[in-house]
Amino acid sequence: MGYVEDLLASNERIVYQTRKHWVAPLFATITGTLLTLAGILGLLWQLTVDPEDSGWARTLHFVLLWGGLLALVVGLALLATAFVRWWSEHYFVTNQKVMKVSGILRKSADGSALEKINDLTIQQTLLGRWLGFGTVTVLTASDQSNLRYTAMRAPMEFRRAVLDEKQQFEQQDARVIAEAVRAASAAVPAAPEAPDAADITATIERLAALRDAGAITPEEFEAKKTELLDRL
Repeated sequence: MGYVEDLLASNERIVYQTRKHWVAPLFATITGTLLTLAGILGLLWQLTVDPEDSGWARTLHFVLLWGGLLALVVGLALLATAFVRWWSEHYFVTNQKVMKVSGILRKSADGSALEKINDLTIQQTLLGRWLGFGTVTVLTASDQSNLRYTAMRAPMEFRRAVLDEKQQFEQQDARVIAEAVRAASAAVPAAPEAPDAADITATIERLAALRDAGAITPEEFEAKKTELLDRL
C-alpha cells in the first residue's frame, strides 16, 4: 500500500478499495481459456483410445496426448499471465478522485478527479448479474477521458462509493465558497455612494443559488438580502 499512499495528497484518504471480478482473467485471454479446456478434453479423450487396436488408433492416441499437453501448457501460461495482471490491478475511491493502480515491477496509475465526474453507468449481462460483475463507465466532462472498467466486481457498490464521495466533495466545496463569501462581505465596508441596482440584484441571485445548494441557511440568505436592499 506504500506506493498508493505516495500518490495521495496530504489531506486525501482512501474510502473504498476493490478489484475486478475473478472472471476477468478468463475473459481477458479467451485463447488461453479455450486452449486449457481443449487440452483437458484432449487428455481425457486419449484415455479412451487403445493404442494397440490399430495404426489409426495409435496415431490418434499420440495426437491427443501430445496435442492436449501442448494446448494445456500454452493455455495455462496465458491464464497465469492474465491472473497476475488481474492480481496487480486495484481500484480506489478517495475523497478527491477515482484511481486505478496496476503493475508489479512497473507501476502505473490513472483516474479522474471527483469534480470532473458527471455520472457512472453500469452494464451487466445475465451472467454478470448472477456472478456479481459488470462493466462500469465513468463519464467525465470530456468524452475522450471516460474511464471504462470491464468485469468490475460489485459494480453497484463501486458506483455508490464514487457518487457518495462526489456528493460530499461538492457539499464541502460549497461550504468553502460560502465561507469565503461571508468573509469577503464582512471585510468590505459599506460604500458611501449608492450601489448599483444591477450589482445588488446579481449578488442576491448568487446568494440564492448558494441557499438552494445548501451552502447557506435560508435565515442567512434573508438577512443578507435585507442588508443589500437597504443599501438601495
